[in-house]
Amino acid sequence: MVVFSVLLAVVAGCGFSKEESILMAAGAYGDLAVVVSDARMKPMANQFISRFNTEHLFVIKPEMNFKTDTFGPNKLKFAKGYKNALMLVHLGEGGPVEKAAKKLISPATWERLNSGGGGVVQVKDPWSTYQFLVIVASRDRNSIGSLLTKNLAKIQDLFNDNNRQRILRRNRYDGLKTDLMDLYRRDIGFYLEIPGEYQQNQYRPDGFPGLELMRNGPSRGLSVSWLQTKDPVRDLANFDILARMRTKMGDKLHSEDIIASTFVWEEVEINGVLSVELKGAWNSHRFVGGGPFWCYFVPDVERGRIYCVDLLVYAPGLEKMNFFRRMSAVASTFALKGPRS
Repeated sequence: MVVFSVLLAVVAGCGFSKEESILMAAGAYGDLAVVVSDARMKPMANQFISRFNTEHLFVIKPEMNFKTDTFGPNKLKFAKGYKNALMLVHLGEGGPVEKAAKKLISPATWERLNSGGGGVVQVKDPWSTYQFLVIVASRDRNSIGSLLTKNLAKIQDLFNDNNRQRILRRNRYDGLKTDLMDLYRRDIGFYLEIPGEYQQNQYRPDGFPGLELMRNGPSRGLSVSWLQTKDPVRDLANFDILARMRTKMGDKLHSEDIIASTFVWEEVEINGVLSVELKGAWNSHRFVGGGPFWCYFVPDVERGRIYCVDLLVYAPGLEKMNFFRRMSAVASTFALKGPRS
């Protein structure tokens, strides 16, 4: 039996100081180009995409995690303009895709791919900044399909994790709201990287323990509230308590009701802290309309508190995934002890 190696080599991109003058990858972080070195591999690529591309349900309309396009070997130039790209390379063909891949990989890694059973390689900023490429290569075409099947979850994680890293990297480059970050750290006790494009819309209105950050065009809200409790870890397991907490936040900060029949609960980890995620839908008290929300409940044992970090979008007629992708990247920086390393 052949054992296929997975090479997680990273080719570093340009430094932050040079980013301003360098071509930026176009499109959204939800766009993915798949390029094959041999047109006969397109069915294999499409079969992989059908398993790779997970679905999100936003209220009543499902959306895929990525919008994908598949290109043959002579259309490589189109893939170079995407934020995300997957390259399937049949080694030894010598075509334009293989030649392009070889230029992006170190000689040592290229030798390992050719001499072994192939592998998976990640390349950061391959053609422009804020871009990410995964190369799956082997000297045997059938082995590429095996590599894709075997490493499905790993490749999903590579794209999702790198999307988050690039969003945060760009936020930092564009500038953060450090005054608000310092205020919340000093007066409330949490750390959160707040993009400069967000404005504080509410801060402890009528004494309610919560705040709301807003970005318009379309409207996006990132809110934080907190609940004092004697045992945050115990209460984190009580979804009724968490639902009441999110309901009160919705009423006080957003003038909304949340719809219990839409709730989806899941355990997650945020900066090493076991937390709970809730996804669902909301309806407004102020107008006829609603939308989806994602929120995260994070226990703070030291302060005897549970935080609710909430992401909300109102964008009628528009797809929601890219908005939530960016906001969830911001939410991933939420920390109780200070900034992420």
